[in-house]
Amino acid sequence: MLDELPSYDYYIPSECYITAFEDSRSTNSTSTALHTIDVLLPNGLVACIKREQNQTLADIRHTLRKNYATTWPFHFLSITHTFTNDTGDLLLDEQQSFDTLGLVYPFVRVSAKGELPSPLCKWLSSIDQSDMESLTQFIEQLVEWRDTIIPQDILHAPPSISQTILSNIDSFLVYVERLEKSFSCTQTTTCQELIERILNDENKSRLDYYNASTGPMLKFSYRNEFLLQSESYPLLQYSYIQECLQKNIQINLQLVYIELPKKSKKFGQTNNNNEPDIFQSTTTTTTTTATTKQNISKNFNKENDSNQQLLPIQPLSSLFKFTFRLPPSPNAKQTLFQLYSGIYYGRRCLFSFEPITWNNTCIEQIRQSTTLPIANLLPGTLLCFGLINKQQSEIYFLNVSLFRSNGSLLNGSYEFTFNLVNPIQNIANTKHLYPDGFIGSSYNESILNNYGIKLTFHSQSYRFYYNEEISEKLIHITMPTPTAVTTAKQQQHHNESSDDVANGEALNYLFGTLNDETQLMVQEPSWLSDCSSAPIDALPCILHSILADVHRLILSGNNNNNNTITIYDKLFSMYKLIDLWPPMSFEMCFFLLDCTLPDAHIRSYAVSQLARLPNHLFLFYLPQIIQAAIQFEHYIDTPLIRLILKRALCHRGIGQKLFWILLNINTRNGRVMFELYKTYCGLTISNDLQTQVTLTLKLNTINQRIRSTNVKDSLSMKQALLTRLRESDKNSWRCVSPLDTGCFLGSLLIDECHVYDSFMRPFKLVWENLLNPEQERFELIYKIGDDLRQDVLTLQVFRLFDSIWKKNSINNTNEDLSQLSNLHMTFYDVMCTSETTGFIRIVPNAYTILNIYHKFNTTTTMKRNVIYDWLVTENNTSHKPPVGKTARRTNTTGITGDTSELTVPNNVLVKFRKSCAAYCTAGFVMGLGDRHPSNIMLSPDGRLFHVDFGHILGDYVKFGNIFPRETTSIVLVEPFLYVINNRKQNDTIDYRDFIQICLQTFRLLREHATSLFGLLYLIIYARLPLLNSISNLNYLRQSLFLIGDKPYETKHAIKAYKRKILSAQNDTRRFLDWIAHAFVHKPQR
Repeated sequence: MLDELPSYDYYIPSECYITAFEDSRSTNSTSTALHTIDVLLPNGLVACIKREQNQTLADIRHTLRKNYATTWPFHFLSITHTFTNDTGDLLLDEQQSFDTLGLVYPFVRVSAKGELPSPLCKWLSSIDQSDMESLTQFIEQLVEWRDTIIPQDILHAPPSISQTILSNIDSFLVYVERLEKSFSCTQTTTCQELIERILNDENKSRLDYYNASTGPMLKFSYRNEFLLQSESYPLLQYSYIQECLQKNIQINLQLVYIELPKKSKKFGQTNNNNEPDIFQSTTTTTTTTATTKQNISKNFNKENDSNQQLLPIQPLSSLFKFTFRLPPSPNAKQTLFQLYSGIYYGRRCLFSFEPITWNNTCIEQIRQSTTLPIANLLPGTLLCFGLINKQQSEIYFLNVSLFRSNGSLLNGSYEFTFNLVNPIQNIANTKHLYPDGFIGSSYNESILNNYGIKLTFHSQSYRFYYNEEISEKLIHITMPTPTAVTTAKQQQHHNESSDDVANGEALNYLFGTLNDETQLMVQEPSWLSDCSSAPIDALPCILHSILADVHRLILSGNNNNNNTITIYDKLFSMYKLIDLWPPMSFEMCFFLLDCTLPDAHIRSYAVSQLARLPNHLFLFYLPQIIQAAIQFEHYIDTPLIRLILKRALCHRGIGQKLFWILLNINTRNGRVMFELYKTYCGLTISNDLQTQVTLTLKLNTINQRIRSTNVKDSLSMKQALLTRLRESDKNSWRCVSPLDTGCFLGSLLIDECHVYDSFMRPFKLVWENLLNPEQERFELIYKIGDDLRQDVLTLQVFRLFDSIWKKNSINNTNEDLSQLSNLHMTFYDVMCTSETTGFIRIVPNAYTILNIYHKFNTTTTMKRNVIYDWLVTENNTSHKPPVGKTARRTNTTGITGDTSELTVPNNVLVKFRKSCAAYCTAGFVMGLGDRHPSNIMLSPDGRLFHVDFGHILGDYVKFGNIFPRETTSIVLVEPFLYVINNRKQNDTIDYRDFIQICLQTFRLLREHATSLFGLLYLIIYARLPLLNSISNLNYLRQSLFLIGDKPYETKHAIKAYKRKILSAQNDTRRFLDWIAHAFVHKPQR
């Protein structure tokens, strides 16, 4: 068989070579088909798999994984060339039947660089092609390094890590299946320690040992997740272990031996095993050998060094000039357009040109001149265009960086294509220009009329300073080192109100600088003149102040050498300050990655901070990081884009989330990252992602067919859904969960699926756990018609709140915050598959407040005892000792009184009280709206939580869009107070404890306000429905009482928040809203 194969670079013996059946091309194919499929395993054994009717490649893959433990990546290719495919011989669609493939030998083969599709991103401009080659070379080196460091099993099954550990767990048991024995673990037990204990156990002889090329590793039995032996995460930080402990179920582990990575996959090739540096550029010479590839200085390539002249030393009489040419569009109807253009640096206008009228059927060529000396142009300067027809029905824009990625000023001719502006997102434009839009030409096949422009720059070869030259100049600059003040709160020892001053002044100055609608005249903070005494998170304010001075110098009109010298002196002083600045909070780094700070040195500092993030935190901040990369990176090959691709290609969870975020993004940087990840992620991951996309397309099709029949009520839609689902085999829905790479969705349980009785009629879909089909289900909601990006953002903010509270409960020594160590907040996963569709993970065993009232046949949702009685009913056996092996710390002493009184257990009351307080504070700060009883849920163990965040930042729902249904985001109705007070009157000890938790959580959020605003800032440019301008964040400043020239001091802010809580207890409007909602959503009889 091997002699008949096409010539490939090499073959890996440990891969699976599959010989299915021979095809003699006769009309009677069944006469020659074999009844088995032979699979050669790495240990030399041949697995004979029975061939069944309509069997697919996915079925073979599943059988190999399940029955023969083939967990390493392999893929199927064809050598018959009897059909054509976009990817050549690659069979990405494994749902095809064997009979339709026409294969002679389905088998596995691997080439030196893998099977790549046609050249990537052919639509890129000539300026970007060299960057694309450099970035592709970095990715190839990264993949080669990764495959020599990370085992393939870990690469394809990484664990999910939580931000915090469970603080109320002292010890717990894990069960190792092959040993049939349980091991006790503590809060600090790590994976490495547990493996050592297992191997040193007296029964270790029962384990099967493999050869020296394998190593022991722990894996969850019912999740596709390996525990990380090389990392020091305690076991309590693994998300699945936390889930098992909260559900009080057994934690099952498997000790398996996985294949360790080899030094190099290429025979006869040496590998220095060095990790590629995201800050180091690579250049390839004309030869193709690996030894000719050289590493050069950070960020800038020294090309034609002898012919380039340094920009700052150029005479001020050399002004910036260029010529543009607008060719006619062949497909467009005759229309008159207005062409606007200008030169911007950091969203500040340096020069504005007069508008030009252009007939799109004619050629227009104009030479433009400016009064800007070339010596005063800095890297990061943009040439911006706006193309608008007179009816303003077609709006296009184009932003071109005047510098290459190597620091040289553009010269010569280049062609670009205008980008279409979405009219819905036509926000925050500056004189019809979009300096805050993405750079370069996008790739969008849906645009009917593509308007191009040809730019010719009339200048010689000039360049900015190289990094070595900058470093040499910084050596001679003396500057006091900034104090290591990490937060404004730490200054409170010196000044009682300094935390308010730092937070209030910094936010006022920063918001005034970043405001895109008005030029606010704000007072400079008191510490701005002396950076050495500034708090660490004040760096964005200081940099904006310096660049504002640089902007004023450029526009001053003083065309003399002293002016240019002053500009560069300020620039180098800023670089020196950045180099001396200590590491700051990760959230504040996002203020350094927007369009207002385009300098590469600033962005590199921010990326260097983000590079310190562990993978689980990088995954948490991924939406903000991606937004900075796709919109504000001037070039394709930058440290930030390299960092994102590096983490995505080395961690499957990050890669899958990156895939779904970029799937429908058409910006230049977004498409480049998407194509590179899809190409180099590997065939196994690529197949799984393609299956997920197919799953969403099938669900969208089912939804369209059901709605086309004009079926509206939920019961009829449920019957239509089940009918459509039964048209496909239940096993055809198997895939890796889009929400969690560790979950394998097995057969779809069609009879358990249904349609929710809400406005958008979302689908509830239930799958078996492929790894535990008899005992576990995966329940997901597929929602069509809503933008779930706000839900993703709100849940991310709530997770940040919970992290702040837990960290301060441990680290704060001046105050007892132990109650905040676990506020029992409930989080669930949401994945947007497009702007109008997405998956939501259902929280098991939780019910809406409305459902709870329906269970008691209550016609009104304001009977104060119903929730309490429901908790009693659900916990009527909770007086018995729990059947589990988990030792927990608790402040409760059990339930007092006679058990026949049917009271709610004390631990349930504590969970309700804490979770209700947490969501009161979180909801108030975020301005949650539409808080009716169907958007608040409760679990039998007392955990209360909110869902559906379509209304945030004070966007309250109104009756008929006139009369507000609610006036506050704090939900503290009488049934909640009845549980909090344990059926007693107000002002009990429990009630005072609840109020104290509310005030403590609010104070901590106010102290960490900069982290909250940093997390939300970049998402403004994603243009969410209720977060699309910097002014939208003013609600948060109001809710935290940080707005105005003189923000509230902490003690006054806490008193003001307490008044809000008290007023929410007597909210008549909330009472009427809940009554009306319950009446409209009465259960169908």
